[in-house]
Amino acid sequence: MSIKVSALFPLASQQTVDMLESYKKILGKAAPMRTRHLDELHYSIRDLSRMLTGDRADLTNDYMGDPRSLNAYLRYFLPWNLYRLTRLLASLEIKLHDDSIIVDLGAGPLTFAQALWISRPDLRGKKLTIINVDRTPKVMKQGQAIFNELAGKSPWKIVNVKGGITTKLREKADLLVSANMVNEIIMGLRTPLGLWAEKFCHQLGKMLAKNGRLLLIEPGVRHCGRAISVMRNEFLQNGWSILAPCPHSGECPMPGEHGTPWCHFNFNTTHAPQWLQELSARCGLEKDNVSLTFLYAAQPHEEIPAKDENAFAVRAVSESFKVETGGYGQYACSEKGLTLLVAKGEARNLFPGGLLSMPEPETNERDEKSGALIIDIPVKSSFNEHKKPYHKKPSSTKTHAERSAKPERRVKDSAPEKDNRRADNKNRRKNTDNDNDNSGWSTSRNEALRGGRRDSRNRGGKKKG
Repeated sequence: MSIKVSALFPLASQQTVDMLESYKKILGKAAPMRTRHLDELHYSIRDLSRMLTGDRADLTNDYMGDPRSLNAYLRYFLPWNLYRLTRLLASLEIKLHDDSIIVDLGAGPLTFAQALWISRPDLRGKKLTIINVDRTPKVMKQGQAIFNELAGKSPWKIVNVKGGITTKLREKADLLVSANMVNEIIMGLRTPLGLWAEKFCHQLGKMLAKNGRLLLIEPGVRHCGRAISVMRNEFLQNGWSILAPCPHSGECPMPGEHGTPWCHFNFNTTHAPQWLQELSARCGLEKDNVSLTFLYAAQPHEEIPAKDENAFAVRAVSESFKVETGGYGQYACSEKGLTLLVAKGEARNLFPGGLLSMPEPETNERDEKSGALIIDIPVKSSFNEHKKPYHKKPSSTKTHAERSAKPERRVKDSAPEKDNRRADNKNRRKNTDNDNDNSGWSTSRNEALRGGRRDSRNRGGKKKG
């Protein structure tokens, strides 16, 4: 059989790049700020970041009702969320048609609707209804103003509903979205995670139309990866199909418990909007990469095309790193469990999220430190899963040049379980940005499957966002 590689996070199209670059002007028109709020914006962003990433004792349920916090969220957290989501949504097989209904739980400032409009031009002409559900009507109203400025005369119907997961809706969802809501729910959860997941997943299933699909997106940190893994098991036990990112329906090799690795994906911020990178630097919250964990699932009665029985699928998860035996490796997921992809000679590693379809390997060699199955990546000249992007060249500044530099690779010196424990402890200590739609996405620096490795660019001692 032939060898194929497909991307999970393709580089953005020129149109997406342009829309994100012009987003600052859209915010200025749809959500203008008073001079006082503009002058103290970078302080507001730092204050909100501390509240979102701390113990949240000072964070009220309606923190978005405060103009200072709302402006900080719209100018910093919202654009970074759009950057993440547009990279993911561009590649997902989202089955929608005229009159399809999308329900977004915990919609915030309509982040998902905006990201979908930006990343999927194929859906802009369809007559979709997007029902946004959130506990704060004010932030949804502001989000709708931004969406209207972004999309103009769109055929999409926007409906905002004050409520939460238990709110009863008359409409059933063809696509049910929960972005960063689980992260909030499980903070301080006293119910056993498995019991909570059973009830939560059952509730989500009741909100779907006959062939409706479910998309869960969470920050790429351990406790979210653990929750996604538990919910995955719950769905599989009830006959659901996992469409992405899992390449198999067996036991999850990255459950994120007891120091084990968790499934999440990092991609760099080189092509994020220049204005957003400059604002982040001004706030002392520069980002070298962003991360997320997600689950895309279909209900038991939906007929999913059968996979090629002769194809062995491997999903690359971590970034590449130097291995002691020569070449570069990266941890991956396959039906044989935790897998170590090794590129030697002319072979090349995949981008995180890349899916490699190849003949089933005959070897059963295991890595002594991690127990991962070792697979040599075949040499193939067409292993370029990204087309050449149409990115504008960013302005040449010292800060951006340092962020764009190629990171230093370090030798693999420990099993992923040990590295992840180190990364998890480090994440508890550092002030990372938790940029949820409701409370923030968490973005730890180079928090790949192996754990947070140090980057040669971070020489100044600053904490990265």
